[in-house]
Amino acid sequence: MTPADRAKKILIGTGMCLLFVFAVGLSSERYSSDPSIGWSFPIIGIVLVGIGLTRGNLGQQFPDESDAEMTKRVKGDVEETERDANVGQAWASLEQHVLKSEIDESE
Repeated sequence: MTPADRAKKILIGTGMCLLFVFAVGLSSERYSSDPSIGWSFPIIGIVLVGIGLTRGNLGQQFPDESDAEMTKRVKGDVEETERDANVGQAWASLEQHVLKSEIDESE
C-alpha cells in the first residue's frame, strides 16, 4: 500500500467519522436549524471525503510508490551521493599530491 493510498483511507475514514458524529447528534436532536459550531462536522466531513476520493491530488502530495520501489529509489540516491563524495575525495587527493610535488620542486 502506497503512502497516497494510506492518506486516502485516513481522509475518508475521518470524514465518515465526522459525518457519523453529526448523524448521532442530529438523531438525539442536539442540532437546531440555525448555523452553529456543530454544523462544521458535516461540512468538514464532506470536504475530507471529497479530498479522499479525488485520486490525482493525493498523488502530488504523497509518494505514490510502494515500499519496495521507495527503498530502491532511496538506495540509488545514497549510492549516487557516496559516489559523488568519493569523486570529490579523489580530486582533493590528486590536488594535494600535485601541490605537494610543486612545493617539493620549488625548494
